[in-house]
Amino acid sequence: MQVDADHLFLPVSVTIKGKDRAAVDARVDEIRKVLEKRFADQPGWELREVASEFARAEAKSYVSRAGSGSKLFGDEEADKGDVTYVANARWELHTEADKGLKGLEVLRAKAADLVKAKSDDEKQVIGEPAYALTNPGDYRNELLDQIKADFEEAKKHLPEGLWKLEFPNLSAPVGVKALGGKRYEVSLDYGMSFVTPKPEKATK
Repeated sequence: MQVDADHLFLPVSVTIKGKDRAAVDARVDEIRKVLEKRFADQPGWELREVASEFARAEAKSYVSRAGSGSKLFGDEEADKGDVTYVANARWELHTEADKGLKGLEVLRAKAADLVKAKSDDEKQVIGEPAYALTNPGDYRNELLDQIKADFEEAKKHLPEGLWKLEFPNLSAPVGVKALGGKRYEVSLDYGMSFVTPKPEKATK
């Protein structure tokens, strides 16, 4: 069954770097609180945290050193106290799909100015907006009604007898497939089996 998306979302990610691990974590938390405040007590607007990690030592690349082969930077730098820590966090900024372009403009405004301008230690990326179907389970009963109707219609065109409607895993989540734009396809797996043919009438 084809349905329309219910949400429009804008992905946002930040990367924070610094020499002090606790300060890096604190900065990510500060940005999180700013975002939460921008969405607080506003029905129809929602902030969803997708991923967040504690600050960790930035990965260094291997380089060739004469006489000692390849060495991983960072091992030696850690001894000198010269380590850069990095933390990443990602969110989705949601609103109702029917808000369209106006809703997107508001989401972009809410995502603006989260990091310090012109700072090499703070980066922000605003991704491409997209539609989402966040409530596929709400269509379960409607799908079951449609399947029942299809089953009854199919029996009219099949050999007479006892047919059985089967659901291999009715507790499984409703299937979702993006069709592009606002359109999504929701589905439930089912099958039909032929149990017995129609009993023949006795003849003299």
